[in-house]
Amino acid sequence: MADSDHINEAANAADYSTSERYELGDDSVARLRGKVTRATLARVIGERIGLSNSLCNDLVLSFFDTIKQSLIQGESVKIQKFATFNLRSKKARPGRNPKTGEEVEVSARRVVTFRPSRKLRNLVDSRGQPSES
Repeated sequence: MADSDHINEAANAADYSTSERYELGDDSVARLRGKVTRATLARVIGERIGLSNSLCNDLVLSFFDTIKQSLIQGESVKIQKFATFNLRSKKARPGRNPKTGEEVEVSARRVVTFRPSRKLRNLVDSRGQPSES
């Protein structure tokens, strides 16, 4: 099956399930203890919308690949009600090797910044309980 077929199938399944609301206390999320990996994301998506594990894995990989490619091209990525990923250019600057104390120059580079949405910040601050604001 072609990649576009997988994506179309996933989009159709997502359209079908958009009428359902998933709360943060959902059992499939509550069972995720420790690290959340691509595999666990794919498994939770599969459990929620009833797609195969391989299709969900392809969907998750495609999602992250799209974000990576956008950032590589210098574009910011905004995921509404979640976060924005931006690129920031840093100039070269003097630094110090912490082991030896020797002065070195830290080279210029681009870094990715993550800025959570207000909604995500409020949820994290209230530990998943929706706030009144």
